[in-house]
Amino acid sequence: MSDLDVEAVEKYQIEQTQKIISTREKFPLQPIVFVGSGLSRRWISAPTWFSLLDWAIEKCPEIDKPIQFFTQQEVGLPEVAERIATAYQSWAWGAGSAEFPPILFEVKVPADIYLKYAIAQHIKGFGTGIAEQYQDEASAFASIRPHAVITTNYDGVLEKTLPGYQPILGAGLISAPFAIIGEIYKIHGTVEKPSSMVLTSSDYLAFGAKRKYLTAKLLTFFAEHPILFVGYRVEDTNIRKILEDLDEAVEIKGGTIPNIFFLTRPNGETPAFEKILQVSADKGVRVNAIETKDFEWVFKAFGHNAPLSNVNPQVLRSLLARSYQLVRSDIPKQMFEVDFELIRNKVDTKEQFAKVFGIGTLQPVTGFSASYPYNLTEVGRKLGYATWHGADKLIKQIKNEKDVDIKASDNQYHGTVRISKKSKAQMYSEACVELLEAVRDGVGYEVHLV
Repeated sequence: MSDLDVEAVEKYQIEQTQKIISTREKFPLQPIVFVGSGLSRRWISAPTWFSLLDWAIEKCPEIDKPIQFFTQQEVGLPEVAERIATAYQSWAWGAGSAEFPPILFEVKVPADIYLKYAIAQHIKGFGTGIAEQYQDEASAFASIRPHAVITTNYDGVLEKTLPGYQPILGAGLISAPFAIIGEIYKIHGTVEKPSSMVLTSSDYLAFGAKRKYLTAKLLTFFAEHPILFVGYRVEDTNIRKILEDLDEAVEIKGGTIPNIFFLTRPNGETPAFEKILQVSADKGVRVNAIETKDFEWVFKAFGHNAPLSNVNPQVLRSLLARSYQLVRSDIPKQMFEVDFELIRNKVDTKEQFAKVFGIGTLQPVTGFSASYPYNLTEVGRKLGYATWHGADKLIKQIKNEKDVDIKASDNQYHGTVRISKKSKAQMYSEACVELLEAVRDGVGYEVHLV
């Protein structure tokens, strides 16, 4: 790459980063991220939908024609899946019965479950371990701390990347309270529950009947949050239908929609700043485009000044769910006495309002957060482990070798923050990471609690 090319790329990144940060300032709520299969293909080499069905056809001896035979006859891949699901049912109830668990042969099990089970097992075989070259990119994605993630992917990569986020299946978004946060909406189902997977044409027909209700829930997202699409093609049917429903509800006006960004790999020599997404056959909408081979700087830009970096999303969900129930249900039903004078006095400022929820101390503890920025899962990941167990094992090793339990007190390695009267969060410092690295690598180490 020439110096001129390098300079052009750097200029593009700077301009796009400034645009993202500016949008975040105009739309101060946390971003909503839509994730398509392209991100799983990038991170874990997951199969395309075509190759997934090709694999399924090869696996089933009841099917004696290649996938090209079916694609010549059918409108699309959902229709292909519909046809081969019948062959899978026949195989499961015959020579292939040993391939499927006994529970799938009980009464009221849908006929397409055998295809979905086989495909779910195949996808699980790709795991959730992100390729080493994309580890930093995945960490940057997590740094966005999105308000919510909406995905059509079946795999569990996002749950691993965003620990503490709650997966919600199918149309769970429709019944969720408006104040949702820290959740992954798997609107096409998950490999953990094969029956939930939207795969066949019948599944898509049922999903389409509910899609408008789903879109109605998304309206507030599109109005108030920065929106990032990643892992989708511009012509993706799922995106087009969502935008079509949004246009029908609010009539998307001309010009560029300022808070929607569409992230893809480059499609030409000069990266684009805008793209046109088709709403219908005769109408398109203009959105911000980001074209780059390196997604890390984009995710970091969206994570700029993320306010939730040290807050457990599970705590936020519980807080919002309880306050939502309080306002919508408990108080109107007079299930208990309410001190309205106390509430009135406490909502004059943000600091006072926080104390209503028992979190008034969170505002001034930025020093604590800076000193103890990691939970144990994050410590484990910085040490190269997939979960918190590796870090915990090293802490126990220190206790056995030095007779010092760094978790037993607040010290330079470990600090405790109270979330509620009954709940505490254990947080860890950079010094703790360095100590555990020494233990992991088998080099000499000393433990100094103060």
